[in-house]
Amino acid sequence: MLGAQAKSAAQQAIPAAVNATNAAAQQAVPFARQAVPLAKNASQSVRQGTDDAIAWATPYADAARAWMAPKLEQSAAAVSENLAPMISEALINAAHKIDNKPARRRRKYGNAGLLAASLLLIAAGAATALSMRRRSDDDDFQAMDSPGPGPDSARIIAAEQDEQDWIDPDANGHPNLG
Repeated sequence: MLGAQAKSAAQQAIPAAVNATNAAAQQAVPFARQAVPLAKNASQSVRQGTDDAIAWATPYADAARAWMAPKLEQSAAAVSENLAPMISEALINAAHKIDNKPARRRRKYGNAGLLAASLLLIAAGAATALSMRRRSDDDDFQAMDSPGPGPDSARIIAAEQDEQDWIDPDANGHPNLG
């Protein structure tokens, strides 16, 4: 019995729901027809408002850019000329402070040792030059009363002749090794 009552209630509700849906659709159609032109007008209004806002803001934005460009350039120059060297110097000082290399030890003798060594070298060079000069003076001159060439000079002449035969003139003074 309960099932029969539910079935009859459903049969009565279905036509009522269909009628309500049709009535709602008929009432919604005029609203929808009115909404389409309103939506088109709204989009045109938004576009026009956006264009107006852009037209109003463009000169202000251009003026701000024109004012800001030289300021930025001056700031960049100030940073590169003033701030950057100070930062660089601070970084270099920090690097020197944290560097763990031991300081160079000063030479014990300093400039005095260098001067003494230089004087010693000059004296040795002068002594060598004097001894070489004395040797060349003794070898070049023979006494007038000497009896003539001795046996040593004969050996020197023979050695010079052997050397002349040995040197190849086509080899720029180099010995002929072939």
